[in-house]
Amino acid sequence: MYSSYWMPKNGRESTSLLDHDALRRDAATHKSIQSEETQLRRIDLETIMSSKAAVKYWYLHRPKTMECVHKNAVKIQCMGRSFAVRQLIKKYGVAYTVELAKADANKKHEERMAELSPEDREATEKHIAEYEERVAEARRKRKEELAIEQAQEVERLARQRLQMEAFLATQKEEMRLEAEERARKDAIQREQERIKAEKEEKERAEALVQQRLIEEAARAEEQALDMDLLRKEEEERERKGLERLEREEEERIQREEEERLEQERIQREEEERMEQERLEREEEERMEMERMIELERIEREKQEEARIEVERIAREKEAHRLRQEEERKHQEEHRRRQESQRRKLEKEKARLAALEEAERMRQEEIKAIEAKKYNAAYSKDVPVTVRNLGIGRIVDYDLQKDEYRVCLDKGQGNRTMTVPFDDVKLDEDRILSPRTQVDTPFGVGEVIGMDPHVGCYAINTEINAAEGSQVVAFVQVQDVAVYAEEVEERAIVDEDLPLPDEIGLLSASVVATRVISRTGKKFIQYQLEIKTNNYGTVYCWKRYSTFRTLCDRLHKENKIKRKDIPEIPPRQIVGNFSPRTIEERAQKLNRFLDAAVKAEHLQWGVRVDDRIAVYKRRVRKATGSRRFW
Repeated sequence: MYSSYWMPKNGRESTSLLDHDALRRDAATHKSIQSEETQLRRIDLETIMSSKAAVKYWYLHRPKTMECVHKNAVKIQCMGRSFAVRQLIKKYGVAYTVELAKADANKKHEERMAELSPEDREATEKHIAEYEERVAEARRKRKEELAIEQAQEVERLARQRLQMEAFLATQKEEMRLEAEERARKDAIQREQERIKAEKEEKERAEALVQQRLIEEAARAEEQALDMDLLRKEEEERERKGLERLEREEEERIQREEEERLEQERIQREEEERMEQERLEREEEERMEMERMIELERIEREKQEEARIEVERIAREKEAHRLRQEEERKHQEEHRRRQESQRRKLEKEKARLAALEEAERMRQEEIKAIEAKKYNAAYSKDVPVTVRNLGIGRIVDYDLQKDEYRVCLDKGQGNRTMTVPFDDVKLDEDRILSPRTQVDTPFGVGEVIGMDPHVGCYAINTEINAAEGSQVVAFVQVQDVAVYAEEVEERAIVDEDLPLPDEIGLLSASVVATRVISRTGKKFIQYQLEIKTNNYGTVYCWKRYSTFRTLCDRLHKENKIKRKDIPEIPPRQIVGNFSPRTIEERAQKLNRFLDAAVKAEHLQWGVRVDDRIAVYKRRVRKATGSRRFW
């Protein structure tokens, strides 16, 4: 994207507008063709950041969107960087991206350091080293603080765990004590209720007894009153004489009665006190007994619970031991079964491995025999002699059937037959002897030798090279042919005609082509048919480079336009020997020769051999000179 943070470097640049200022300046000019769309989508951002042309288009057609882009320039740049980073991670992985970022940071640091003077560089390096030391020291201190904090945290957690365990134990003990207290209070309350009920029952019984006593006293008093009345009636008669005695007696009786009542009251109080003390002692004894009984009961319950817990633990231990014993037996049985199965599998694997090894060795022996036979077999196109059938060439070898397919010679009708391995012998008479000159795809060379099992001739492609710099090529038998030196051909229609002083050219055209191999190189020759005005028709072979030389000289020295004489294309790097290329070149050469012959202002000639040369003369005068090729 265009940068919004460019700063001028000198006074001349201070008047230059920033990119967004310059583009915003042209907003009014292009307002008529602008869209009102203000949506900013993710695909729009990627389109904006794709190229400068896209940015210019968006400034012209989507100004409001670009205004939104300017308002969020930092976010857009961050999105662009994150988009690029995501693409790098997606393509190369996160490790490569991190290494790339580190390499970029190192490169920028090296560039900044290279721009500094030696003193500034040394100061900067010293500052960076000090900063790294401070950072390392801060990290070390932070690690120590973290270690101390972790130790403190572990200690705090341990202390908190111990406090929690103590709190739980205390809470459990309090709950146990509360339960015992509640049980004791319930027992005391039940006993008090029982005592209260017994006391109430006793009081009711005593009340009934007292009521009976009161009733008996009342009856006795009534009887006494009756007797007193009778006595009074009897004494009434004696009252006067005995009044004094009676009064005294009454007083005495009254005193005695009062004393008796007082003694009875005192006795009753003493009895009540003693009864109360006895009841209190009984209550205390009962309470003590009940406490002892409750303590004994609690002790017995504790003992019983402890016994039950011990028995439960013992039962659990016994059950756990039995389970462990059972599991150990199962595991032992399972281990024995697995061991037995493993031994069986190992035996089976060993047996199968032995069988596989025996089969592999047998296959290897078969393959070794077949490879030996295959290596001893002759390759394709090797000349051989077949027993009772004559000579021929190998077509292929069937390794499974150990048979050859042989193509017999023309004398046998070019038949292809299948013959046994032992009926085929190498025909050494038809193998080319060493130092025989042959024509190959690499050019002309000399035979070094032949490997009939590979089906290749070893060819020295550099005949005249030194002993140590010779190039050896391995060529298939079918690509090797005995080299025959090509003789330059020319044909004259009428050899009896006398050789004139000058032979004039009427027409020239390419009528044939051939591929020639000489001195280890291959090239193409084109047969040129030349019709003359006084010596019939002659033929000669010329290379493609000869025609190109003539074309270049005609264009250069006669200063003719290239549209008047067709230009011959240059030689290609590859594909020069394909039939299609050769045919196209022959057509272009014919067009060139036809135009060169018809051009009246050109003058050139063709040298057929050392004796014969054919000339094309200029019809109208033009600057130039005669050229032979």
